[in-house]
Amino acid sequence: MSILDLRDVPAALFGSSGASSERLIQWDASIRGIRSISRRIGFVSLEPGAGATTLAEQVLRVVASRRPEPTLAIDVAGGERDLGARLGAPVTAPSEARAGARTTADALTGLAPGDGWFALRPAPAETPVAAWLAEAAPITRFFEVSITDFGARHPLVDFAACAALCDVVCLVADARRPAAELARAVAPAVAALPEGPTPVLALVDHARTGGAVARAMSSDAWPVVGIPFDRGLHGEGRASGPARHALLQLAATVLSARKAVAA
Repeated sequence: MSILDLRDVPAALFGSSGASSERLIQWDASIRGIRSISRRIGFVSLEPGAGATTLAEQVLRVVASRRPEPTLAIDVAGGERDLGARLGAPVTAPSEARAGARTTADALTGLAPGDGWFALRPAPAETPVAAWLAEAAPITRFFEVSITDFGARHPLVDFAACAALCDVVCLVADARRPAAELARAVAPAVAALPEGPTPVLALVDHARTGGAVARAMSSDAWPVVGIPFDRGLHGEGRASGPARHALLQLAATVLSARKAVAA
């Protein structure tokens, strides 16, 4: 697979400037090139319907298609349309081999294979955190990248506990100002957790109002990526060029994000 076929991106989106094409190549290379012991990325929202599961799935597919080692997809969100269901993965039965994993073969025991990924879909537990700690914690170190769908979590209940399990927290919110401002206000609290996860804001334009809010927040201490409205992101056909562009940017951002210092 080539680094990136720029013919896949409509020229009208980028005009004649070579700078935008260069950014695409850099994002693609960043996704391919990041190497670490284990990078745990969590997708979470503050309200249902914001798009955390959709972006977790789409970023998983972008990352898995560009890296030689398989990505671990973890679904603790619950619900009929959670990440595991979208990937067609059955509920993962408990395994003593995974629980005490000492090798990659142990870690893969019972996981559903996919195209560049393995899916872990634990049975419902008392909390998403309990499910993650029991089933995901013993095996994430065997994967260079793991992506968890936490779904919608309340900031006063279990949001912080979920965020603390991650190296990078992709906080997904509606792109309209009230929801975006709420996510923006939560980001410093994420970074201030003792575990020091890095917040990344993904603002989804559900109302088709444009990306003005995301652009206005682009100078914040935390990375902000605007995601345009696109039915293709929900499996209703192929996503458009702008949406694929935004997903590539988001994938590169969550893989390369470093802890920022709030002003």
